[in-house]
Amino acid sequence: MGSTWIWRGNYDRMELVDPTGRLHRSAGEREGKPLSAQGWTAVKEGDAVIVWSDSRPFDESRFPNVWILNVKAAQSARMDGAAKERMWKRAGLIGKPLESVRVYLVRVFHLDALSVERLETSGKPIAGRLATDDPMIRRVVRAAVQGLYALGLDIGEAEVALGGDGRIAVRSIWPQLRNAQLEAEAAQRFAAWYAAERAERADRLPLLIGADPEFALVTPAGRVAAASRFFGAATGGAAGADAMLVGRRLLYPVAELRPEPAADPAALAAGVRRLLLRAARRIGDPSLRWAAGAMPVPGLALGGHIHLSGAPLTTRLLRLLDSFAAFPLALIEDPAGRGRRPRYGTLGDYRMQPHGGFEYRTLPSWLVSPAAAKGAFALALLCAREAWTLPYIPALEERYVEAYYAGDRAELAGCLDRIAASLTAAASWRELAPYIEPLLDAARRGASWDEKADIRLKWRIPLI
Repeated sequence: MGSTWIWRGNYDRMELVDPTGRLHRSAGEREGKPLSAQGWTAVKEGDAVIVWSDSRPFDESRFPNVWILNVKAAQSARMDGAAKERMWKRAGLIGKPLESVRVYLVRVFHLDALSVERLETSGKPIAGRLATDDPMIRRVVRAAVQGLYALGLDIGEAEVALGGDGRIAVRSIWPQLRNAQLEAEAAQRFAAWYAAERAERADRLPLLIGADPEFALVTPAGRVAAASRFFGAATGGAAGADAMLVGRRLLYPVAELRPEPAADPAALAAGVRRLLLRAARRIGDPSLRWAAGAMPVPGLALGGHIHLSGAPLTTRLLRLLDSFAAFPLALIEDPAGRGRRPRYGTLGDYRMQPHGGFEYRTLPSWLVSPAAAKGAFALALLCAREAWTLPYIPALEERYVEAYYAGDRAELAGCLDRIAASLTAAASWRELAPYIEPLLDAARRGASWDEKADIRLKWRIPLI
């Protein structure tokens, strides 16, 4: 379990990657050459396969319970430019035309930038590789990763344009690495990392879940009261006011909670309620409505970010979170929440955290009720626990991704039965079912939360 293979279009010749580097020191061997080549039956449950062919679609049915990277390579290569641009536009990666453009080529392997080069108009590199610690280059890299992810890819090369005003747009994608040395080095590093992740280790950190949900304070006239009146900036502590750039002004209109991480949904929800009680004592204005959801006030998007530590960040886990958390919550959110996307709520949106884990940023603010909160926590926790075994990933199916961004609940509901079947077959289902079943039931009934309601009522927070 935990071997990595390369598929170049021939199922009878699956190449096994050596994660130890022994082969690289063998006389006469090309650096990065696979250890051996075998038929597809040599690939076992728990292995990973890298699809490095864009000439024919990959048959996933041959490889149950195997992680397939770059499974959309052939489809992406055959897709016309207009179709790709439509997919990038709905993910917020293309906007108005850019001026004073600089273009960069970014080579990506599973969320990591292998190299970044600036290109001339002719497409040739201007200089050597650029450092990725520059803030602007980090934004270019992020756009490249998102551009690949939006096409269902994990590996490839992206051309990203940077405008003089700082705006960024993805221009093109190639679903392979066209540098043999980088390809070999990246495959070896990945194989070593994957083997270590799939091995049983005594030093593995416990899986914890955290959050930083947002809510807004709304006056009787329907205007947003700045949370900074009651809280300091959200730079530390258990609660604060989150920053938002409006025009050229940095404002702090939104309140953010930061409960201590926990091992189960009920404990994390209890931490959220304690912070809401503390916030009520600080605000002390009963006339203000506490609002949550996706967009409870026109133009004001709220997030319900979830933090995971003790689980490796992978594109597979991100797509599971999209499928099993973002899709069900989109089915029960207030219809007005559609306006949150694509500027916010982009599928696969994440950020690394200092604690060593990561933050999944796609979800709206589930603070609308304890049931929605605990359902979101449990779905994220189940995805993290069962990341290697959940068999169904509707976030790789174009019709459901399109329905998510368009707010087409009828179409998106088409994947709900298979989502439920995958969840109920998971080892963690019995423990987490009490938190998840109410959310799935609401989605089946077509129910939605009410973003005009005051969240204090359902959280049992005194109004005075």
